Amino acid sequence: MYWEQTAAMRIENKTSTFQDIKRGVRQGCVLSPDLFSLYSEIIMRNLENHPGIQVGGQNINNLRYADDTVLIAENKEDLQ
Repeated sequence: MYWEQTAAMRIENKTSTFQDIKRGVRQGCVLSPDLFSLYSEIIMRNLENHPGIQVGGQNINNLRYADDTVLIAENKEDLQ
């Protein structure tokens, strides 16, 4: 949908070189929230049976609010 997009990262006072963006949604586009929700929902449904933590008898392996996501796992290898 978006062609020839580039971005640079800034960490503290250093800015990286511009890199091609191969995936993602454009900030400020009216379609971006819907596209993000569509793709993230597919990913999260694939995680439903993965272990996380038990809270009130419910398995919780991710927390989501707007476009922020937290993945919960026993170790970093399980996050891959």
